Amino acid sequence: MKYSGIGGQAVMEGVMMKNQEKYAVAVRKPDHEIEVKVSEYTGIIRNKKIRNMPILRGVFSFIESLVLGMQTLTYSASFFVG
Repeated sequence: MKYSGIGGQAVMEGVMMKNQEKYAVAVRKPDHEIEVKVSEYTGIIRNKKIRNMPILRGVFSFIESLVLGMQTLTYSASFFVG
């Protein structure tokens, strides 16, 4: 089976899904309406030679996952603040 490159993460009252350079966040707001935001995320390193180096690839993927995860979690939490 071929790897699709699609991944995701749970956020407050919703989900974030990512594939290559695009990601989408769907959040159920307090009024039960679903808000969907689709954006692009290019990452922190654009040089393909550096991105494909075995040790650095894992480090950069981890950092990018943390950054994108915090951004989407903050976005979903913004619907439930005060």
